[in-house]
Amino acid sequence: MLTSVLIVLGGCFGAFGAFQLQKAGLSPVIASCIVGIIGVLIGHALNSEDLPMIIFAGSFVGMTAVGMASFPIILLAGLCCGLLYLLAAPIFVGYGGKLGTIAFISVTIVFTFYWIIGKNVG
Repeated sequence: MLTSVLIVLGGCFGAFGAFQLQKAGLSPVIASCIVGIIGVLIGHALNSEDLPMIIFAGSFVGMTAVGMASFPIILLAGLCCGLLYLLAAPIFVGYGGKLGTIAFISVTIVFTFYWIIGKNVG
């Protein structure tokens, strides 16, 4: 249970961290790399294999263009990313591109939800 909560929070942390660094002026790639390195350090300290991966996947969510989304959107997409990671972990074992695909699906779900309810995402 605690591991699942940490994974979901890791997705939010990765998304928020990369988005915040991007808003501070860093390129999306550099922001994602910095968050990924922090994720590895946190995962090593907590002896977790999944936590660095979900933080890195969350950082892909945070690479969304600053003009396209706001912090609530990014946090919701990070939450969705963590939940999808939990669901997809046993399914996509050994496939490349799993983290990016999960991040893409998460952002797409959140943007579609906002489009359906008629709210502006930016």
